[in-house]
Amino acid sequence: MFDVIIIGHATMDTNVLPWGTVENVVGGAPTYAGAMLATLKKSVGVVSKVGADFDVSFYKRRGIDAKGIRTEGERTTRFRNMYDVKGDRWQVCEHVAPRIIPEDIPRAYEDARSFYISPVINEVDVEVIKRVKRKGNIVMLDPQGLFRKIGERGRVEVAPRGREDLAAFLEHVDIVKVGKDEVLAFGMGVRDILLFLARAGAEVAIVTLGGEGSMFLAGDRIEKVSSLNVDVKDPTGAGDVFGAAFLAKYLETLDTLTSVRFATVAAGLKIRFEGPTGFPSEEEILKELGRWACERRL
Repeated sequence: MFDVIIIGHATMDTNVLPWGTVENVVGGAPTYAGAMLATLKKSVGVVSKVGADFDVSFYKRRGIDAKGIRTEGERTTRFRNMYDVKGDRWQVCEHVAPRIIPEDIPRAYEDARSFYISPVINEVDVEVIKRVKRKGNIVMLDPQGLFRKIGERGRVEVAPRGREDLAAFLEHVDIVKVGKDEVLAFGMGVRDILLFLARAGAEVAIVTLGGEGSMFLAGDRIEKVSSLNVDVKDPTGAGDVFGAAFLAKYLETLDTLTSVRFATVAAGLKIRFEGPTGFPSEEEILKELGRWACERRL
C-alpha cells in the first residue's frame, strides 16, 4: 500500500530569479511534493500527463513510482516563472498537457493511505477527486491550479472561482491548503477564507502566506504559525513541499499544529536551494524545528 499518491501535472520550468535563470527544470507537485515525501521515506506514486520531451528518471532515482505518468503528445506542461527580490511571482504558460481523467489512476494506487492533489492549470476536475476518496483515506487538495487562467501571450492570471464550484471539490476533501497567490481571488480576509473552506467540507484548512507564515483552522480553533527566517534562493515548489511535509507528518500524528510546524520548517529549509534539490531529511527538519521552537517559545 502506498502512503501518498500525487495527482497533478509534472512540468518543465524556467525559473527567472533576481540572481540568475535556471532553465529546463522539472517541476510541478509530482516533482516537489514527490521528492519531499520520498526524502521523508514515504512510499509515493504519481498520476500525471506529460509529453515525449519528459524524462522520468528524476522520479525513478528517488524511488518515486511512475506507473501513473502517461505520455500523450510531444510536449509537457511548461511554465516560465519570474520572481522579484521579495519572492513574488508571475508566470507565463507556454504549453498545457492533456487533462487527467479518473481512468488515468492505476488500480495499484486506489487503496493508498492518502492522496495529494495539486493541479497547476485546471488539469484535474471534481470527478478525479470523487474517484479517489474512500472511507478511511485522507485526501488533501492544493487548489492553486483551479484559480488560474491563461491570458494574453500566455500570462497566467489568478481569477476568482465561484464558491459553489469550489465547494463541489471541497465536499470530497479532508484537508485543503490555499497559497498566498489565491488569497486575493477569494475577496475576503484569511480568517473568512478558513471558515469558508471548513464549512464547505474540509476538516483542516490552511492558508500559507509566504514570509508571513501561515494560518490554519482545525476543529473550532484558528492559529497562526510564523515562517522560518532563511536566505531564499528559489521559492519554486515551496507550497508543494509544505503540503507534502504536512501530509507526511499528519499521517503519523493526526495533529494539525505539529504538522503545520513541521511543514513550515521543511519548506523553509528547502527554499535555500535552487530547483528540485536540497530537500531536507526528517532528522534535519526536527533538529531545526527544535532550535526554531526554542527561539520563538512555541
